[in-house]
Amino acid sequence: MKYQYEMKIEIEKETEELDKLLLVKLKIQRNELLSWKLKRKSLDARKKPKLYFSYQFEIELKDKITQILLKKGVLKPITEKIKIETHSKGLKLKQRPVIIGSGPSGLLCAYKLAGKGLKPIIIERGSAVEDRVEAVNKYIRSGEFNERTNIAFGEGGAGTFSDGKLTTRSKSPLIQEVIDIMVASGADKDINYINNPHLGTDGIRDIITRLRKKIIDKGGTYIFNNAFKKLDYNKEKDELSGILLEDNTYIETNTLIIAIGHSAKDTIEYLNKEGIPLEAKPFSVGFRIEHQASLINKNQYGRDDIDTQTLLGNSEYHLTYKGNRGVYSFCMCPGGVVVPSNSYSGEIVTNGMSYKNRNGKLSNAAIVATVGIDDFPTGPMGGIKYQEKIEKLAFEYTGKDYSTLGQNAIDFVNKVKSTEIKVGFKPSYLPGIVMGNFWEVLPQNICEELKEGLIDFDRKIPGFIDKGFLTGPETRTSAPVRILRDENAMILGYNGVYAIGEGAGYAGGIVSSGIDGLKMAYGLLKEYDGVNN
Repeated sequence: MKYQYEMKIEIEKETEELDKLLLVKLKIQRNELLSWKLKRKSLDARKKPKLYFSYQFEIELKDKITQILLKKGVLKPITEKIKIETHSKGLKLKQRPVIIGSGPSGLLCAYKLAGKGLKPIIIERGSAVEDRVEAVNKYIRSGEFNERTNIAFGEGGAGTFSDGKLTTRSKSPLIQEVIDIMVASGADKDINYINNPHLGTDGIRDIITRLRKKIIDKGGTYIFNNAFKKLDYNKEKDELSGILLEDNTYIETNTLIIAIGHSAKDTIEYLNKEGIPLEAKPFSVGFRIEHQASLINKNQYGRDDIDTQTLLGNSEYHLTYKGNRGVYSFCMCPGGVVVPSNSYSGEIVTNGMSYKNRNGKLSNAAIVATVGIDDFPTGPMGGIKYQEKIEKLAFEYTGKDYSTLGQNAIDFVNKVKSTEIKVGFKPSYLPGIVMGNFWEVLPQNICEELKEGLIDFDRKIPGFIDKGFLTGPETRTSAPVRILRDENAMILGYNGVYAIGEGAGYAGGIVSSGIDGLKMAYGLLKEYDGVNN
């Protein structure tokens, strides 16, 4: 039987020879340790400036020493009951399944289906990741926006240009399968055990390319630079016959999986007109705040006598303030940059991105306040209209050239327009920054809440306001609409049409979206008895 064992060591004493450390800590001989596996590694800074690495192991020992250590309370039995809940189905596949969107949910669904011989067809409005990187770099350098391929649209979804966080609140055992697929596709093995693992934008790009090759090798088909246009659905017969693409290509299928991201507004608008059941849902809006990474590191680690950036990497933070609505930090990017993530022309939207090594000199995070459905115009499209109003106003405010609005955090708190950068560093956002006042772009009630949140965060991280620079707006924290589906992920009233992932309103982030995609695939495979080619 395997047991859980936990230990802490000072960061200066960290060693790669963890098996030897286990023997010393447990006071056992080499032949008494039958097997061991590192399950979790995290930083413990609760007693800073003393910093520790906390380790959690899964170990197997000889019976005699096991009993001794159990009596001492050193070991904890591991009793895992794994039950995988999937999206099941009652529909037989007649043609190849079609997946709209190549973000995490669509991608992992396609990967699993392809591995079982179902030969999925993946529709992606944007480019393959290689061409997408070129288009994004061109936009960042010159401000030349590509409405089809950008930070929101293209292979891999919006997460391709992010920090690549693999954190989730889900307790699903499918988390491990998501991690296993990532590792098998090129991710570092340490994402299995480090606390708050991430892939970085460079890591994600490599993984996506490898997954695409595997899917194609198993008979899957990708159609890039072509968007979904229309359902061919017979409501009298209650069946799907196929779909029409933007270039009028028709694809026969009775199984459609809608795995769009949270920014595909035109697709949501079409589904609403089609009569697909939708409902508005809460999300959050605000701005990005950027600091020198050294400021965050010193506060979080409590040390300036050692090179924490090299030893520990740039630090994360997670901040929350209850207030009336709730203000919180979101998508924190240590050593990262702020990037333009609008999905359509005439909008300004920001997001954060970092590379795997997170070694940049600046760190940023979204600071956002919750927006409820009572804040929206009525109807399922209310949240989208709310987003659009802010994003278009920001575009007009900054001169219609995709420069973002910038403001010193101290000026925002004092409700005055910024005319110059006062924080001692050059903010990372490109194509450019227009100094101004977020009180003239964001709703006043949101600004009041954000102001209170910043004041609270400054108590927790001294210098958060004085040394912080704001860019934004940040409006795409999650989907503002939910596609209504049953327990099988089938859209209500639409036999054979499924909705999964973040854009459908049922996930948030890479891992939870990937889990939703795997659940969808397992549900289809439960009834799979061959596909007509």
